[in-house]
Amino acid sequence: MIESFLWLACGLYALEYTFFLFGQRRVPRVRRSAPPSWPRVTILVAARNEEPNIARCLESLLAQDCPADRLQIVAVDDQSEDETGAIMHRIADTAPDRVTVVTTREESSPTRGKARAIAQGVDHAIGEIVLLTDADCVAPPTWARSVVEHFVDGVDAFGGFTVISAHDQFSAVQQLDWIHLQSLAAAGLAFNVPLGVIGNNFAFRREAYDQVGGYRAVSFSVTEDYALFRAMHDRGRRVVYPCTKDTEIVTLPCASLMEVLSQKQRWSRGGMETGVRGWMVLVIAALMMAAVVIAPFAGVVPWIVVWSTKFVFDLAVMTPTLQRLGRTSILRYFLSFEFYFVAQALVVPFLLMRPTVVWKGRSYRS
Repeated sequence: MIESFLWLACGLYALEYTFFLFGQRRVPRVRRSAPPSWPRVTILVAARNEEPNIARCLESLLAQDCPADRLQIVAVDDQSEDETGAIMHRIADTAPDRVTVVTTREESSPTRGKARAIAQGVDHAIGEIVLLTDADCVAPPTWARSVVEHFVDGVDAFGGFTVISAHDQFSAVQQLDWIHLQSLAAAGLAFNVPLGVIGNNFAFRREAYDQVGGYRAVSFSVTEDYALFRAMHDRGRRVVYPCTKDTEIVTLPCASLMEVLSQKQRWSRGGMETGVRGWMVLVIAALMMAAVVIAPFAGVVPWIVVWSTKFVFDLAVMTPTLQRLGRTSILRYFLSFEFYFVAQALVVPFLLMRPTVVWKGRSYRS
């Protein structure tokens, strides 16, 4: 009985990841070209209590190599309790024609938290294309230009890859974790299955945003970026998720295991909104995690088969992404990542029993 379950879990996992492997082959097939005339572009960063990070982020945005006279930066201070707003204003004073600072206000719409901050920032955006990132991120100079080049005719939204800055084993396994999840999301979208997107590397046409009603019309979600991404997809808008080095964003790792688990709880809550196909991915992953736990009690051979199945297919899905991003050296932490992934995956289901998500000092009931 136990061995039958183990073979079933391994078989489903192998089948699912074979689907993702075929999706990986389709990810690079995104047409890309420089626009004949450069559109107006707005980069929006919403921040709450990001005093240590916001200056570095804004400085990287001011260093973008796209035409300066076509680029607007909107910095949204989401009622910060530290010096985030003051730093934003100080940087804006050095580039008043390029940086606009917005402070969030209460409003009658049901929009809350970061979604409200972004919505109010978009109200001030003049760009035909709006790019979103976070205060704890640094964008390479190529980022805005390269993202805009993906907005060929018919493309309305863009999801890019974000990588964790790795400086030790804990941050390295987080980097592999993010790359693993984003590899699945990009591969899924290649088959028109929107499994997720990272909101700190997300862009859309303003016209497409307005058509779906923006964040104010999208049902509240603790993963507001994915909610908007899916709303656009479900309205028939074309969304793309390419994997290219020059559209990569770098962000900071979580400082502690508790911070990782809090992040995972929020992401998993959002993952519950992915629909039937998304649930299938989650269920098969849960079966595989259960198999990993049970396998040692079934004998040496089943234990080897289960772990080998997981190792081989995880590595096969992640390697193409790491190659495109020039980050294959991080694979020296792959074994550590596998144990890290299993450990946190076993804890997250228990965290989902808590209906309240705490983020940036605010509590949300989802």
